[in-house]
Amino acid sequence: MSHLLAIDVGTLSARAGLFDREGQLLAVASASFKLIAPAEHHAVYRMDDIWQAACRAANECLSQRPELASSIAGMAFDATSSIYIEAEGEPPLDGGGDVICWMDHRGEAEAAEVDATGHRFLGYVGGSLSPETNLPKLLWMKRHRPEAWARIKGARDLCDELARRATGADRHSVCGLACKWPYLPNDAAPWCQDLLDELGIGDLTKLGNLGKKPGKVGEVHGTVSALAATSLGVPQGIPVAVGLIDAEAGALGVLGKDYLARMNNLLPMIAGTSTCYMPFAQDERHIPGVWGPFKDAMFPGYWMHEAGQSLSGTALDAVLEHHPASPGKPSSALHLQTANRILQILDKEGAAFAASRHIVPDWLGNRAPLGDGRVRALVTGLGPETGESSFLEAYYATARALALQTRQIIEHLNAHGRYAIDSVALAGGHLHNPLLVQLYRDATGAKLVISDTREPVLLGTAMVAAVAAGFHPDLFASLDAMAPRQKTLQADPRWQQAHDAAYRIYLKLFDIRNEVETAGRALATLLPVKESGVS
Repeated sequence: MSHLLAIDVGTLSARAGLFDREGQLLAVASASFKLIAPAEHHAVYRMDDIWQAACRAANECLSQRPELASSIAGMAFDATSSIYIEAEGEPPLDGGGDVICWMDHRGEAEAAEVDATGHRFLGYVGGSLSPETNLPKLLWMKRHRPEAWARIKGARDLCDELARRATGADRHSVCGLACKWPYLPNDAAPWCQDLLDELGIGDLTKLGNLGKKPGKVGEVHGTVSALAATSLGVPQGIPVAVGLIDAEAGALGVLGKDYLARMNNLLPMIAGTSTCYMPFAQDERHIPGVWGPFKDAMFPGYWMHEAGQSLSGTALDAVLEHHPASPGKPSSALHLQTANRILQILDKEGAAFAASRHIVPDWLGNRAPLGDGRVRALVTGLGPETGESSFLEAYYATARALALQTRQIIEHLNAHGRYAIDSVALAGGHLHNPLLVQLYRDATGAKLVISDTREPVLLGTAMVAAVAAGFHPDLFASLDAMAPRQKTLQADPRWQQAHDAAYRIYLKLFDIRNEVETAGRALATLLPVKESGVS
C-alpha cells in the first residue's frame, strides 16, 4: 500500500491523479460537469453531476495503471470554495441546483450589509466581506427563498461533501470554515454567533454538524465505504483525509522543500479561472483589503492570507469568446496559439505594441488590495477596430493587466503585512500560457519560481492524503518529502523600463476607477425631482 489518489474539483471539471509516496505523478484523468447560470450573478451546480465526474475521473485515472489500484493507501479531495446545500425534497436552488458556485455574486447587497455592522470578524477578511464567501449567499437565500431555507438540513464546503460521499462521515474541514465562514479558529468560541444573530441567521450553526469541532487538514475524515469504493474504483476501508480548498492545495504543491526558512519571502500564486495569492506567517497580521488572517487554514498554528483576482483566466477566455476577430471558442490550443503570436509581435515591435491599451482587470470585483466585490473593470484605448490586430492587442492588454495587478498585490502585502516577498511560485493553468509566464517573470518585480510538476494542485492534495495514510506525521514533513524540484526565472532587464511605465499607468487608472466608482454610488442615491405638473 504505497500509492495515493488525489481528486481535485475545479470550476468546470474534476481531475484525479495517482501518485507514489515520493510525489511522482503516475496517471491523471479528468471529467467535466455543468455550471448552471439560472439568473444574473447566480452560478450553481448539481452535486450528483460533480460526484459522478469525480468518480469518472478516478476510474479513468486508475485504468491507466490497473496494477496499482489495489495498492492505494489513502486519498484526499480538494475543491473550489463552493457550498453544497442539503435539503429535503426538491433541489433548493434555482435551475435545479444544490451547490452554489464560488463565483456566484448574488449576495453583493448582503455582503455590504455585513460590512455595515462593523463586527470584529471584518478584521479577519481585510475589512470588507466578499460576496464570494458563504455568509452573504446563505443570507440571500434565507431572505429570498424562505421556503427552500426551511427545508435545509445541512450546508457543507464542497471538499467536505465529497469526503462525506466517499466515507459516509459528516465532518467539516477547518480550512473551509476559517476561510469562507464567520468562524475564527483562534477564539474560544469560534463561531461569530452574535453577528449571525444580528443578521437574523442565527440558526445557521444548527445546520447539520456545522456546530461541531472541525478536522484539521490531513487528519482522517473517515474511511472509504463499500458503495464509494465501487464508484471510485479504490479499495474499501482506506483513509480519506480531511480536505481543503483547491487554491490551498495548489499552494502546498509549489511551496518547495525547506519552506519554513523561506516562508516570509515566497508567495504561492495559484492561477487558473481565478488567481489566488496565499502567503503564510507564524504570527497574526492584519492587512487591509486582503482576506485573512486565517488561523489553521492549512498548517496548524500558522496564519494565512489570501489575496486574489476573481476572474483571470476567465478574462482571457472572454477575449477569445467575444472579440469579432477571435479565431474561435476558448481552448488550450487557441490560448497557446494566441500567446505565441503575440510573443512574436513583441519581439518585432517591443513596447510599442498595444501601448495605448490599458486595463484595470476587475471584471468581478477587486479582491485585493481594495477588497470591494462591487467594482468593475476599466478599459482604455477602445475604438471601432475589429480586426486581428485589435484582437491581439485586447488579449495582450488583458494579460499584462493581470501581471501588473499581481505586482500591486505583492507591494501591498509587503507594505502592510510585514512580508518581504521577492519570489512568486506559480501553479495552475497559467503555467501553460507562455505569454503569461513571460509577463509574470518580467512585470511583477519578483523572481518567478517554477516547480517541476505538471499537476501542482493534485500534488498538494496527494501530500494531504499522505498524512492521512500515515506516511508522514504532518504537512510540513509531507511537503519536504514530496516537493518537486524547482527553478527560478529572472526578469528580462530589457523590459523593465516598459513594464515600469505601464505599471504607473495602471496605478493611475486604478485610482481614477475608484474615484469614479465612489462618485457613481453617490449618484445612484440621487432621485430626480419632478417639476410641478410634469409627469
